[in-house]
Amino acid sequence: MIEMSLKERQRLRTMSHFIDATYEIIEEEGIDNVSVRKVAEIAGYNIGTLYNYFKNIDHLIGYTGVKYLKDYYAVLDDYIRDAENAEERYIKIWELFCMYSFDMPEIWKAIFFLTPRGGIRELLDGYFAIYPEDYGEHDEDLIPMLNSSSIYERSRMCLDPVAKAGIIPEECVDEINEMTVLVYRGILERFITQKGELDKKVEIEKFKRYVRIGVDACRIIK
Repeated sequence: MIEMSLKERQRLRTMSHFIDATYEIIEEEGIDNVSVRKVAEIAGYNIGTLYNYFKNIDHLIGYTGVKYLKDYYAVLDDYIRDAENAEERYIKIWELFCMYSFDMPEIWKAIFFLTPRGGIRELLDGYFAIYPEDYGEHDEDLIPMLNSSSIYERSRMCLDPVAKAGIIPEECVDEINEMTVLVYRGILERFITQKGELDKKVEIEKFKRYVRIGVDACRIIK
């Protein structure tokens, strides 16, 4: 194991102060009230120091948002362990993703849809370097998905085994994957714009129904 330099430890410690301050504001006042000034004040640094570690406030919110994945990561392996086949496993992974993301839609949107292309991997690697205990222990076959660089790649890694199991043809994977992500994003946006008006259980069942429709449209009849 490579020993971390003192300079790197100090860098990660300083970043953690800004992330913890941002998390505090989100929890107490909501994501819309996060500002560079507030974060710097709570963290005990000047604004210029913050910009030495984060590109802008959205970059910092992205890092902080990964903290909200902690509980999802903690239960994922157990939640999908009893899936009877690749198709059910795919749906259960998405179901759990919805269960957590629909409670904090702005945060999950910031991570998975507002982060620049390829930037999700940077957020994950950076955050878990600071808080390695939040990553947890996972089955080996889940790790590539958890470390993926976009939500499309993440979903595709869960859908590929469905094709390999002979449930759907390989040529349908991209279309089903795109449809699934677009449906998810649409429902996530509704949780933001219609805050407090939607029933989470109803919306999750609706999402699962749409996913099954997509799979059924391509299902290989044996």
